[in-house]
Amino acid sequence: MKTMNTLLFIGVFIVSISLDLFIQPLYADDEENLKLKQKITELENRIEYLETLLKVYRGPSETPSDPGYGWENTKNWRKLEVGMKESQVLSILGEPIKLIKGVRTLWYYPSIYRGYVSFDEKGSLTGWMEP
Repeated sequence: MKTMNTLLFIGVFIVSISLDLFIQPLYADDEENLKLKQKITELENRIEYLETLLKVYRGPSETPSDPGYGWENTKNWRKLEVGMKESQVLSILGEPIKLIKGVRTLWYYPSIYRGYVSFDEKGSLTGWMEP
């Protein structure tokens, strides 16, 4: 009887060790899969953000490649004066790539350094930042 109990105990012990060795890799795979899914989600979010930036900084297709044109020429930014009307700024800098209307109106130009102009509610130039 003692030998039978001992054999039964050894059998149960071997089965439990075998199960532990089999089940642990499954949990490890689940953790690794979860980490990979999180990384994929993070990379998808970064790609979406970068694609948004590309849309913002991509200039209008009709913009000439001449560096003296509109917003691309620093001298044109220096012609701006507080109080100018939107039409005057448009004739100096050209079409903005992005326009945001609110209490103030902001025009953004496609530049790595973020050139913009700001107008008040009456359409008068209040400020700008050269690219």
